[in-house]
Amino acid sequence: MSTAKKLQIKRLKGKTSIDRLFDDGQIAQTKTLVLKFVKNPLSDTYFSGVSVPKKCFKKAVDRNRIKRQLRVAIREQKKSSLFPGAGMLLFKGKKVPDTEFLKEQIQALFESVTNK
Repeated sequence: MSTAKKLQIKRLKGKTSIDRLFDDGQIAQTKTLVLKFVKNPLSDTYFSGVSVPKKCFKKAVDRNRIKRQLRVAIREQKKSSLFPGAGMLLFKGKKVPDTEFLKEQIQALFESVTNK
């Protein structure tokens, strides 16, 4: 796969692209993470977004820490497990996770998506 070497990770922005992702996207999930994604084989970029619900974590400090951990875990993924397109990672756990745990969960999610 020649595009795996050139694949860039960029931030998912814009109301229309996020709405399209939630309207037309597919779902992959683990116990604590949900990945809404749309594949675009013509692209050479993975657009990434993360979200943590305010309902579960009232303090902004906790939400921001989890979002930062998610972004780091996505950046450290193997390029072969990423796919061209867009994805929004939603955290649905009840307590602040460990970074290594998140890396394992995200690796499993991306591998299940690339194998579909």
